[in-house]
Amino acid sequence: MTEKSLIGEFHSDHAKVVQALLDLRNAIQNRDPARVSATLGEANKLVGPHFKFEELHLYPSLKEFTGEAGMQRLVNEHDGVFRSVGALVDLAGKNTWTEADAKTAEAYLDMVWEHPVTCDGLALYVERLPGGVQAALLNKMEELRRQGTTLLEYRKERL
Repeated sequence: MTEKSLIGEFHSDHAKVVQALLDLRNAIQNRDPARVSATLGEANKLVGPHFKFEELHLYPSLKEFTGEAGMQRLVNEHDGVFRSVGALVDLAGKNTWTEADAKTAEAYLDMVWEHPVTCDGLALYVERLPGGVQAALLNKMEELRRQGTTLLEYRKERL
């Protein structure tokens, strides 16, 4: 059995988010609000603990690499994700979509699209952290996963 690593878990989360975004794009293109809602529901469970981990533990640990401005940029990207996901959840609550609804959903999805790929690049900094720091961060990640705070719950905590 392969031992878990912070970088492996971090990358795995981002890969799952990218798949969810691809699924959302497909559901939006097919004007299927029920599938959009279901996909957002699953992503909500994954992304909440991940964002909370990043903001409370990972980003501060990487400040020496990113600087204060880099950390703030990443948090600002999260703010955009919070707003976009909230708007998508509202749209997914409709039974049917108009062309305008689908275009609006696509625009919100576009605001989220690049963050997981950009954020995954932080692994280049994570690998430079001492092994003990990486292990402690992995423990924090797993602890937050067990807590299970969803993205929308974390949004309320943070904002």
